[in-house]
Amino acid sequence: MDNNEPDINSLIEKYEQMRALGRKIYFDADEFAMLAEYYNAEGDNDEAEELINEGLKIHPGSPELMLMKAKVLIYSEMYQDALDYMEWISDDGGVDLALLKIESMLHLGRHADVDQLINSELKQELPIDDLYFFITELGYVFNDVDLFDRAISFLEESMKINDSNSDAIVDLAYAYEMKGDLEKAIEYNNLLLDIDPYSYEGWVNIGKLYSMNEQHDKAVDSFDFALAINEDDVNVLKMKALSLYLNDNIQIKR
Repeated sequence: MDNNEPDINSLIEKYEQMRALGRKIYFDADEFAMLAEYYNAEGDNDEAEELINEGLKIHPGSPELMLMKAKVLIYSEMYQDALDYMEWISDDGGVDLALLKIESMLHLGRHADVDQLINSELKQELPIDDLYFFITELGYVFNDVDLFDRAISFLEESMKINDSNSDAIVDLAYAYEMKGDLEKAIEYNNLLLDIDPYSYEGWVNIGKLYSMNEQHDKAVDSFDFALAINEDDVNVLKMKALSLYLNDNIQIKR
């Protein structure tokens, strides 16, 4: 972490004290943005929006705060309003601005404009960190609108740069599962377990996938690993029992 970067916990404490005492709130633009990001992540969109609007009164030209306002409009599903607002934001917003525009356009069904904007960004020969961030986020955005083939294409490209990003692997596994390609979904879930062998959710998820793929013996083993981590989950016990029953039936039929 940059030593000059404000500590979010200290910022939150300071902000909430100022608010409780009824004092006028003043922060730098980046501090307002950090606070808004925090409250947004906590699901308090009203607080985030209030911080952004207050910040923009003090720092009206801040690209950070303007990007955050566009995000809030998107979170509120006001996609056309978000696009209209982003026309006022400098192109210095870089890939962050492009990604917000792409997300809004996708929800509005403007697929040709999305392709044009993606191609425009990729032609700029982005630095490797920006390129990785851009294509990975594109994968998430396409997954969110159920365009799984495109999500997979971008996420697999991002894996060539960094093959240990758990979030990207989760989204890849999800996209393949939604496409009905259980073998690939299992492959990526196994990769997650290689990264974190003690992931309870990882063992439960792969158990479900094995069961859906009629590999009930492997499903039972996966549920056993999950139960070794948390032995009290009744739902996993039920899934294990069902897998045992289905596996026994397969063995009898053979």
